[in-house]
Amino acid sequence: MTLTAWIAIAVILVTVYCLIKRYETRLVLFTAGLFLCCIAMKPMAALDQFAKSMANASLIMAICSFKESSISLIAVTL
Repeated sequence: MTLTAWIAIAVILVTVYCLIKRYETRLVLFTAGLFLCCIAMKPMAALDQFAKSMANASLIMAICSFKESSISLIAVTL
């Protein structure tokens, strides 16, 4: 196995450890993905994928519906 593969395995193990220790999930996964992209010499791949997923219509609808439901919940409790 190459050095890159060993580093990738180590990153995955550290990621699993951090998730078990209940660190912030989004931060752990984002950092691991960004680090793996940097190891692969394609650091912009992580940011390109992030931008691509943020333009997904279903994600935008989920965010909007969450805001609407939280606003209606606040209105009901008042």
